[in-house]
Amino acid sequence: MRELFRRNPLAVVFAIAAHLALVVFMIVGLEWRTQPKPRVGEQAPVQARLLDTDKVAERAAQLKAEQDRRAREQAAAEQREQDRLAKLREQQAAEQQRLAKLEADRKAREAEATERAEQARKQAAQEQQRLAEIERKKQAEAKKLQELEQQRKAQEQERAAAEAKRKAEEVARKKAAAEAKAKAEADARAQAEREAKEKAAREAARRKAEAERKRQEAVARAKAEQEAREKEMAAALESERLAGERATAIAAIRNKIERNWLRPPGTANLKCEVRVRLGVNGSVLLAQVVKSSGNGAFDRSVEAAVRKADPLPVPASATLQNDFRDITFVFDPDNNR
Repeated sequence: MRELFRRNPLAVVFAIAAHLALVVFMIVGLEWRTQPKPRVGEQAPVQARLLDTDKVAERAAQLKAEQDRRAREQAAAEQREQDRLAKLREQQAAEQQRLAKLEADRKAREAEATERAEQARKQAAQEQQRLAEIERKKQAEAKKLQELEQQRKAQEQERAAAEAKRKAEEVARKKAAAEAKAKAEADARAQAEREAKEKAAREAARRKAEAERKRQEAVARAKAEQEAREKEMAAALESERLAGERATAIAAIRNKIERNWLRPPGTANLKCEVRVRLGVNGSVLLAQVVKSSGNGAFDRSVEAAVRKADPLPVPASATLQNDFRDITFVFDPDNNR
C-alpha cells in the first residue's frame, strides 16, 4: 500500500474516498427507526428496502469494478511508466557510454595529435640539427679546401724554387762533371799505368804467397791428422777405462745389494729390473722395482735390500758420478754369480 501510495497518491486517495462514500450511502439508506404500522385500508409497501439494498450492492459492485478497472489501468500505466523509465535509463546509459566513447575518442585524438605534434617538433629539431650539421660540415669542408689550396700554392712555390735550384745545380753539376771527366781521364791513364805495374808486382807476390800457403796447409794437415789420431786413441782408452769403471761400480752395487738381500722362500730363478736414485755420496734416495718379477715378495725383498745397503758404492770418476745419480739395472741373483 505504501509503495502504491508513493507511486500514485491520487489514485489511492480516490479509492479511499469511493469506499467511504459507499459506506455512508449504505448507512444512510438503511432504516434504523421503527417502521410505522400501515393504516387500515392502506397497502403495505412492497419490499422497498430490499430493492434499495440490491441497488446499493449493485452500485457497490459497479464502484468496485470501476475501482478494479482503474487500479488495473493505474498498474498498467505504472508498468508503462516503469518500462518507459527503464528504457529511458537504458537510453541514458547508452548515451553515457556513447558520450564516454566520444570523450575517449576525443582524448585519444588529442593524445595522437599531441604525439604527432611532438614528433613533428622532434623531427623539426632533428632537421634543424641536421641542417646545422650540414652547414658546419660545409664550413669545415670550405675551410679544409682553403687550407688545401694554400698548401697547394705553397707546395707549388716550393716546387718552383726546388726546380730552379735543381736546374742551377744541374748546370753546375754538368760543368763539374765535364771538368771531373777530363781530370778522371787523365787520372785514369796514370792509374792504368800504376795498376799495370802494381798488377805485375801483385801477381808475383800472389804466386809466392800461394806457394807458402800450400806449404803451411800441408804442415797443418799433417799436424792435425797426428793430433786426431792421438785424440782417438786417448778417447778409446778413456772409454775403455770408463766402461770398466762403470761395470766395476755396477758389480759392486749389485754385490752389496745381494749381501743385504734375504731371499724369500720359493723365489728361485726370478729377476727384476730396479731403479735406484743416489745422492752425492751414494746415499739411497729411491729404490723402486720398475719391471716386476711377477712375485711381490721377491720385488719387495729387492727394494728392502737396496735400502738396507745404503750407502751404495759410486765410481770415483767425476764423469761417471753424474751418470750414477739415477741408474737402472737387472737384479738377477742366480745368474750374477
